[in-house]
Amino acid sequence: MIDIFLIAASIENAQRIVVRLEESGVRYRLHTLYGSVLQLTMHARLVRSADLLIVDDANLHAHGLDGIEETLVGAPALHCMLVTQTPSTALASAARRVGVRHVLSWPLDRQAVADALTQIEVERREPERRGARVVVLASSKGGSGTTLIAVNLACALAAQRERRVLLIDLSQQFADASLLMANRPPPMTLADLCSRNEQLDAALFDACAMHVRANLDLLAGAGDPLKAAELLPEQLDRILTLVRERYDAVLIDVGPSLNPLTIRALAHSDAICMVVRQNPLYLHGARRMLEIFRELGHPLSKVRVVVNQYDKNAQINLPMLERTLGAKVAHQLPRDDLRVNEALSRGVPLVTSARDSGLAQGIGLLANMLWPVSAERRRSMLGRLLATWPKRPPQLKPGV
Repeated sequence: MIDIFLIAASIENAQRIVVRLEESGVRYRLHTLYGSVLQLTMHARLVRSADLLIVDDANLHAHGLDGIEETLVGAPALHCMLVTQTPSTALASAARRVGVRHVLSWPLDRQAVADALTQIEVERREPERRGARVVVLASSKGGSGTTLIAVNLACALAAQRERRVLLIDLSQQFADASLLMANRPPPMTLADLCSRNEQLDAALFDACAMHVRANLDLLAGAGDPLKAAELLPEQLDRILTLVRERYDAVLIDVGPSLNPLTIRALAHSDAICMVVRQNPLYLHGARRMLEIFRELGHPLSKVRVVVNQYDKNAQINLPMLERTLGAKVAHQLPRDDLRVNEALSRGVPLVTSARDSGLAQGIGLLANMLWPVSAERRRSMLGRLLATWPKRPPQLKPGV
């Protein structure tokens, strides 16, 4: 049984909607409110506990969706259906951009309503988590080193041959993960894959992913803010549903961005790795990010706070940092500018070029923490890396 919250413009419209709900054959519970979308914020808690929000409002327009967007940001799993008079292209586009999954017009299409309810029912029946363990890497400010950590985590995990690993670069503005991982630009990007999302299958995904090793793939970011802005949360849903079945470990680098796309990635995650530094600006942002995670329904138990470039002599020590954040630190990664710069200049992962460094070993420990393995199967991650990763770094291609 699914829970539906309906905001109807009139009793007559509510009755017409109920007829379609009954015809779907899906069991449901209905809470009805008469009014407009402006009343959403007054009933936010009740709405967020529903599976489906139906908004019947004849006065909806592309610039009046703030209340709906705010509601969906706070409830990433909530389906939303808008019902209005013949919707304009601008309204339909704006609605989907804020996370609305269904935009319908009068008279209501019986099959469209039935399909929407069936989809929700199927999702509720499926196990919440299956397949790959998904970890999102986030930060509160640029320059925290999240992408460097994400790339090296992926490489460290792939050194264990029994695991298939995927890194998704959602840090869309620069999208330089491919250069850090393999010193070459990707053949295609996340934006290319989303542009053909209706055709998404394993073959299309394989054509768009960058195959770094036999068991390590990268789905590169758009690298263009304009293209990144066109990506829709439901497109990411389809991609993550596919990759969960194909990989053992999925890393998603969202960086400091919070938008409908990265919020949807958080909703799919099994754990969140929050990267911070011992700096007031980073801590101020990190504290707010942790509050937002809680507002989105992600408890502190799901978050792993990682201090990058840790300095035991810093003015902000670990106890002070933990008091500021209101959260325990799970792991620290030491600073090693020399080794990092050498790895960047060669275009190879740090865990390959400086596997004996404290930072590489710290990343190996972090990988085991985020993707734990049983004691009898655990052996040195860095030892496997030495045995399986090519000894010669890839050469930078001319013009890159």
